[in-house]
Amino acid sequence: MKKKAGIVLIVLSFVLWIFIPIVPFLSLSTGMKTAIVSGLFIAGEVTFWLGALLAGKDIVKKFIQKYLRKKEKSNDDVS
Repeated sequence: MKKKAGIVLIVLSFVLWIFIPIVPFLSLSTGMKTAIVSGLFIAGEVTFWLGALLAGKDIVKKFIQKYLRKKEKSNDDVS
């Protein structure tokens, strides 16, 4: 149950990050836009790390191996 909740929090953190580039195009004051982007940034980071803690070390390792290792290999192939 904790692992599923952790994965949900990690996915939610990515959703929050997706909204950040959208906020500048809203018809709000500059101060309000700044507050919303700051809130989304902080909430995204907090939910990601809470999700990582709940998901556990093995899930985080699988995530890193699946997504981050591919980028490193593809960068090595180019040179």
